[in-house]
Parts: sequence; C-alpha cells; structure tokens
Amino acid sequence: MKKTIFLLITFLLVGFAQEKKDKVSFSKDVMPVFSKKCLSCHNTEDESPSGLYLEDYNELMKGESKHGPVVQPKKGEESILIKKLRGTAEFGRQMPRGRKPLDDETIDMISRWIDQGAKKN
Repeated sequence: MKKTIFLLITFLLVGFAQEKKDKVSFSKDVMPVFSKKCLSCHNTEDESPSGLYLEDYNELMKGESKHGPVVQPKKGEESILIKKLRGTAEFGRQMPRGRKPLDDETIDMISRWIDQGAKKN
C-alpha cells in the first residue's frame, strides 16, 4: 500500500514538473523569437506592408489579415501565424520573408503557446 501511494505521488510530481516545463511564456520564449527574426519587417516604425506588427503582445493580438485573425487562441496549427511560419498558408510566402525559415522546434513552441491560450505571460 505504501509503495502504491509513493508511486502515485511520484507519478503526479513528474507529470506536474513536465507540464511546467512545457508551459510556454510569451515574454521569455515567443517575444525573443519575434525580436530576432521578425521585427526587422513587422514594426510600426517602418510600417509593415502587411499591417501586422509584432513589437508587443497587444500588437500581435490585434493583428488581423483579410484572411482573419493572425492568432486564434487554443488553435495553434489553425492560426495564420503558424501557417505563415510553416509555409502552409494558402496565400503569400513563408515567413520570415527572404530569410531562413524558423526551425520546426521553434514553430512548434509558438504553436504550443497559442494552444495554451496565447496568454500575455
């Protein structure tokens, strides 16, 4: 009985630790990618031709396109942002335009952030 309780507690703790590890932060994980890979084009100072600005959370979340909202919270792979990063959007080019595409691991991380609710965290 004690062994069963110990195993159950251990399993729960490992699961909790893994969940914490998989949690994606906008400010710590997503925004640094945007800063490094996207802001040279998607900034208000240079007025991005697409009208999508990625300088901060609020700009991203109000991002619209003629195809709909750029981010659909809880729907990472359905979001235009992820489709544009993967090169699977039915319109336009893969982003970042004229640069090496983001690796799958980075795109997966951004998609997980969206799946987790696209929170300002």
